[in-house]
Amino acid sequence: MQVFPLFIKLKDRPVLLVGGGDAAAAKLRLLAAAGAICTVVAPDFSGDLLKAASNARAALQNREFRPEDIDGQRLVFSANEDEAVDRRVVAAAKARNVLVNVVDRPEMTDLVMPAVVDRDDVVVAISTNGAAPVLARKIRAAIESVLPHRIGRLAAFARHFRSAVHERLSDGVARRRFWEDFFEGPVASAVLAGDERRAAREVIRAINRRQEPVDGELATIIADGDPELLTLRDLRLLRQADLIVHDMELPQAIIDFTRRDARRIALASEQSETFMQDEAKAGHRVVRLKLAAVAKPADLRAIAE
Repeated sequence: MQVFPLFIKLKDRPVLLVGGGDAAAAKLRLLAAAGAICTVVAPDFSGDLLKAASNARAALQNREFRPEDIDGQRLVFSANEDEAVDRRVVAAAKARNVLVNVVDRPEMTDLVMPAVVDRDDVVVAISTNGAAPVLARKIRAAIESVLPHRIGRLAAFARHFRSAVHERLSDGVARRRFWEDFFEGPVASAVLAGDERRAAREVIRAINRRQEPVDGELATIIADGDPELLTLRDLRLLRQADLIVHDMELPQAIIDFTRRDARRIALASEQSETFMQDEAKAGHRVVRLKLAAVAKPADLRAIAE
């Protein structure tokens, strides 16, 4: 990972935008959507930028950039076709320890602007670290084609019930199972269909069902070391698992398909059986992840059965 993915809250925060052309206008529209208070500095403003400014909380300053413009700003964006101006902005920002993004100049920038899929509360950002913006846009288009239009509404609907779920389901495993079912079952279907009244009834039923003890699960995956050959079943099990017990020789690229908050333990085969059974009895979803080269014939027969 060459850059660290991060979402920043800019609502009511000051941001400096240096530039008055169409590239600056595109940045201003994004910043306005995030609720930023923008100061735009440039000797000339295009019609596109003036139009974007009319729909944003933006103060236009019709002049050349000055280093002190950065004082008090949360972020700085430089969108000029003049490399000399961009370098001045970057130097001034770095001198003041303020993060800066420079349009179309990834080698000069601290912040990489991703391609964005915006569904209100659901935001997907795609970055190629500035290497291939067209590829990032193609990936964005692919995601937009499969992401339901109401997915943001579903996230907002879930927010309304977070406190109630936390109060009624004290066990962390039970809460996680509840939310998995929430987003994969009748609640999500009802919200995405626009019937939130029916969805609310389904939530109450689901909370009542989750008052019962949670059953654990134990599954085994035999991997040959190539992440491309993992099946849909394998990926589903890895992403749902609370605990991954894997062979020490297993490639990290396969282990990384697990949830970020799942426990990961490397154990020899003979050490793991009792430990995994105890974890499953405690209500956890456990996956034994074996490398095919070290899997025993008995393991393979068990999977086939």
